Amino acid sequence: MPRKRERLTVKSPEDEFAAGSDQTRQRRDPQELKIYIKQLSKALKFLPLGSRAYYAVTGELLRASTQLRALVPAGTAPKGEH
Repeated sequence: MPRKRERLTVKSPEDEFAAGSDQTRQRRDPQELKIYIKQLSKALKFLPLGSRAYYAVTGELLRASTQLRALVPAGTAPKGEH
């Protein structure tokens, strides 16, 4: 018996914005963002270059690092780091 294939659906921009704003609210702690970036970097090593997953993780890595830079000004060093 053939299985039904899942169809890819396009989310409306409103749905995407609502989901994205929930994610950004969760990741406000700079230390948590650093851990998240480290995990994404490790995951990137195991993905085949040019795959959809590779580009998705790369985009998320860029977004997280940009958000971290916005939270921590370039001139100030976090406590405990030299």
